[in-house]
Order: sequence, then structure tokens, then C-alpha cells
Amino acid sequence: MIIEVAFSRLDPACRSASGRAVAVIDVMRATTTITMALHHGCAGVIPVRTLSEARAVARRLGGGVLLGGERGADKLIGFELGNSPAEYGRERVTGKVVVLTTTNGTRAFQAAPGAQAIIACSFLNASAAARWLAGTGLDILIVCAGTHGRFCLEDAVGSGMLIDRLISISDCALEFSDAAMAAHQLFATYRDDLLGMLRGCEWGRHIIHKGLETDIEICAQVDLTDIVPVMHKDCLVAERT
Repeated sequence: MIIEVAFSRLDPACRSASGRAVAVIDVMRATTTITMALHHGCAGVIPVRTLSEARAVARRLGGGVLLGGERGADKLIGFELGNSPAEYGRERVTGKVVVLTTTNGTRAFQAAPGAQAIIACSFLNASAAARWLAGTGLDILIVCAGTHGRFCLEDAVGSGMLIDRLISISDCALEFSDAAMAAHQLFATYRDDLLGMLRGCEWGRHIIHKGLETDIEICAQVDLTDIVPVMHKDCLVAERT
């Protein structure tokens, strides 16, 4: 099994997605929020690129749909929800479909053309995601959302955590790209202080400046759930491992 990492949605490694199982990671905050929503009974999350696309999808689907999203960590005017995982509690999202658009994370789901399977991964479900990916028997591409197409530390560490979980459960030989080895080493560096890493990284400082430090504390939780958000057509739905 080959494991490759793309350090942003614009990384040329995304071109190797064809036929692979793809895990999208946006630790702060999209894939954490998606995982939390499905953990709390959300019927599905549809990730889209733009505000206009989000509104169009919501209109097409009609009742029972919530609009969620942000730009630059700011909640969007006219949307019921932002991109804070704390907003996606059971009382708000159970049985609902959420159409979500974010600055970086939701765009990453369109960055891996030809993928055989696509899931969302965060610290919250790293072990469950690893079990799901291993169960496919496919080569794996981990796509870090990054920040505006650039490398970001927290997503690289998240990919390293996922790789660490895959190593611990794999019963077959694993082959790692250089990027995958680097990500695993980054996780080893920060594994004992994930919260400190999230607070100190570039986007973490921005989130704190916006008054959203509680989100960072949620994002830092590890293996909170066995939910894996799995893409079916254009919608992420909950599967358990």
C-alpha cells in the first residue's frame, strides 16, 4: 500500500488521486466541523466551493437544509451556521443536511480528481479514518487543505497522525512518499502538545484573534468519535468503523 501526502489542495501530488482512497484534512476547522456535525446526527454535509454554489444547492434541495460557512474565519451573512464545530450540536443539526462552504477545507474535496473514495479526517476521528482507509485495500492520498493553497502546519501534523494510525494497524507492507515521511516526523514532534501546536501555528493565531479559541480546544481532541464522513456522490455521510 502506497501512502502519499499533498501538503495543499494545489500540490501537484493531487494529480495522483486516480484510483486511490483520499482523506481530506482541514484540522482548523472544516473537517473537524464536518465530523462533529455527523457525530451529532447530521444527515449529511455537502461541501461546495463558493457562496453562490452553496445558495443554489440549498434552494434546489429545499426544506431541512442549513447553510454553513465562513470566509477568513468570519461567519457569512445570511447563513444559519458558521464553521465553528461548537455550532453543530445535536439540537441544531440532527436530521438536517448542511451545505458548507469554507475558505480552504471544502475546496479540497474537489482537488483529487478520479479518486476511488473520499473521506474527511481530523484529529477527532483519526483512528476511525485509518481503519476505514485500511479496509479499502487501496493506495492512499492524504490531501491537506492548507491555507490559500499553501502549506500549513496543523494539516501536515494531522496527516502525520493519520499515517501513524495506519502504521499501527496495517497488516501489509506500507510504502511512503517523502512528503508522507515528513508528515509523520512532524506528528512525532508535536504529538505530546497538539493544543500548543494549534494555538501557536499561523491559522491558530488568526482564530484566537477572532475570539474563537474554544474552537481550537475542540479541534485538538483526539479520537473523540468513530464516525467517518464518507463521500457519496456530492454528500458526506456518516459511516462507523
